[in-house]
Amino acid sequence: SVPARSTSTPCQCSFAGALNPAQVGLFLAPPCAKKRPAFCEESQNRCMSLRRRSSLLLLLRFSASSAEADLELVRGWPERPPGSAAKRLTLIRHAEALHNRDARQMPNYFTDGLGHTAAYWDSPLTPEGEQQARLLAGKLQFRQEVGSPQLVAVSPMTRTLQTASLAFPDIPEPAAGRAPLVRPPFVATSLARERIGNHSCDGRRERVALEGEFPHVDFSEVADGADEMWEHKEVEPDGMNSTACGARAGRLLAWLWRRPEPEIAVVSHWVFLSHLLRPHGFDDAFVQMGNAEMRFVTLQERAARPSSRSSSDSSSGPKQEL
Repeated sequence: SVPARSTSTPCQCSFAGALNPAQVGLFLAPPCAKKRPAFCEESQNRCMSLRRRSSLLLLLRFSASSAEADLELVRGWPERPPGSAAKRLTLIRHAEALHNRDARQMPNYFTDGLGHTAAYWDSPLTPEGEQQARLLAGKLQFRQEVGSPQLVAVSPMTRTLQTASLAFPDIPEPAAGRAPLVRPPFVATSLARERIGNHSCDGRRERVALEGEFPHVDFSEVADGADEMWEHKEVEPDGMNSTACGARAGRLLAWLWRRPEPEIAVVSHWVFLSHLLRPHGFDDAFVQMGNAEMRFVTLQERAARPSSRSSSDSSSGPKQEL
């Protein structure tokens, strides 16, 4: 069913209505600014308010879900001291998919609830998206001098699998003057799926179909048969502040931490990645990811915090903000 629309007076922007939390996840997927329909000022303000509220609540929920591992993400790839177990992560949002393009170009995409129809089930990349993913390969080769991933952890959705496969090609016999490219191992994990909402694009095809189309991917961590997660929506209390999605993001970090590879690429989705990043204090400018954009972060054990006793003993001077 189509998400309930706001009862406020509809604005006159290109979305023909004010945003509501159930829709904001797809509305905010930020393509190139030149291609994005103009938000009205009211819509922009409401989106910013939702993001600020979700950051705080996700922090509290993520802390509970990852307490056992006690992990944190930090920006960039700082030099690792000898013996450090820290992992360098390359976070990649999938390239432009069919629903991204049509949501931007079709005036009736939202008003007619087209995103809820079977036409967009597990939507694939567009030709533009395929080109975006190929361009990613060049950017990633440049980064390999710093840290080449030994593993690609990928969401088992068609658009992420396509993006990862094109961004990490296997070219053992390249053209003259070019070095061969060896694709790292791929592991599909449902922990990296998009937040499960009501949009058909987030429904998964059967595993057997994916295995036939992507034989280089290890699907052993994906449930066999039809989509086992589709009926378990992650929209409470709202789509951009999902308790269940935030907890799943914490489980993904714990899963990555247990992996033996120190350099890992994660190919996933924007709303899910926002649930992954915001609890660690990253600002909106870092969290906002366009199609085929990357972020570089380090997963490490959380630094020791001063005890409550030492904090109370320092009451004579200005309190340190932790």
